Amino acid sequence: MKGIFSFLKSKYFFINIGLSALAVFVIFIMIIKFLSSYTNHGIFVQVPDFKGKSINELQAFVKDKNISFQIIDSIYDPKEKTGVVLKQDPEPLSKVKHNRTIYLYVTGNVAPKIIMPKLIDRSERQARFIINSYGLKVGHITTKNADCDGCVLSQTSNGKDINAGEFIKKGSVINLVIGIKNSYYTTSTSDSTNNIQNENLDND
Repeated sequence: MKGIFSFLKSKYFFINIGLSALAVFVIFIMIIKFLSSYTNHGIFVQVPDFKGKSINELQAFVKDKNISFQIIDSIYDPKEKTGVVLKQDPEPLSKVKHNRTIYLYVTGNVAPKIIMPKLIDRSERQARFIINSYGLKVGHITTKNADCDGCVLSQTSNGKDINAGEFIKKGSVINLVIGIKNSYYTTSTSDSTNNIQNENLDND
């Protein structure tokens, strides 16, 4: 026992303890550096703006940018050309790790189908609002003598009646016939002011 206590009090013991602690510290630093280099810790790239780029130019666009991309969905937008990036995740100017995949949403060439809403018996103002909110377009609006005043009598697309509940392509043009209780006849489109023609009946 005296030998053990003597060793614990000797300088050799403290030297061994110091060397062991130093070895553990060095190993710890080496592990941290290895993990940092393996995960590219602290090294970021800025996400470029993909919006407006066509599918054909994406490969050349990401060259030497240390990122990759993946198209995950298509969105129909009649105002944009087909195959153009509309959205991306992460957003432009975000900081990400090297070789991060950027997820892209591009314009599709096929309009999705939606369920036609019920417009008949609603007012013209309500019908216009519903058409626009469903992603459809207001087309020609004509009037017809009827018992109701200002209500929708029929809804058509491409010259055919389109009933509520039927599938129709988003962006389709919907024409309306509006009931009116007088002899006025009106023809208009969603982009123009109604032209009202007064028909003089039995004025003599």
